[in-house]
Amino acid sequence: MKLMIIWGSSRTGRKGGIVTDWVKGEATKDSRFEVDFVDLKELNLPFFDEPKSPFMMQGLNEYSHPEGKAWAERVQTADAVIIITPEYNHAPPGVLKNALDWVGKPWVDKPVGLVSYGGAVGGARAVEKLRSITIELGLINVATPLHFPYFEEAFDAQGQPKRLDYYQANLKKMLDEILRLRTAMSKEQ
Repeated sequence: MKLMIIWGSSRTGRKGGIVTDWVKGEATKDSRFEVDFVDLKELNLPFFDEPKSPFMMQGLNEYSHPEGKAWAERVQTADAVIIITPEYNHAPPGVLKNALDWVGKPWVDKPVGLVSYGGAVGGARAVEKLRSITIELGLINVATPLHFPYFEEAFDAQGQPKRLDYYQANLKKMLDEILRLRTAMSKEQ
């Protein structure tokens, strides 16, 4: 199964790489998944500016911006998604919302797992906003989110969570849910 992992931060000096690297590393070790990692800083999408909503397009050839079309084509190849987000002002960053807005139908019916990092609540408020956004886009949220409160203090010098058993168990639960949803949906289609 092709699992797209999106890191939803692009700011200079961003600090969530430790979370992102750990999640990506754990998912890559799981032989059930082929990981396609997307760093939105490297993707560097322009602000959404299509004349039509992506959901109103009859096909990907209706994109007028090549960057948007290439992004939608890449999303279309994924079977499932994990989004990793920091929390800015109780919400995910604008760069992540912009990347989600560029794509319409290719998001539909893909299982999505949400991972967040931040201060005291570990990005939980950003995840709550992302749930409503991803539901509107037709993604299917798995029940288990993964939050990293005080994330800079939550990892040891080797880049492993200090509460490794807890985080490994919850990430495994998320990956199992993603696989179970995708498998069930494949049987229906």
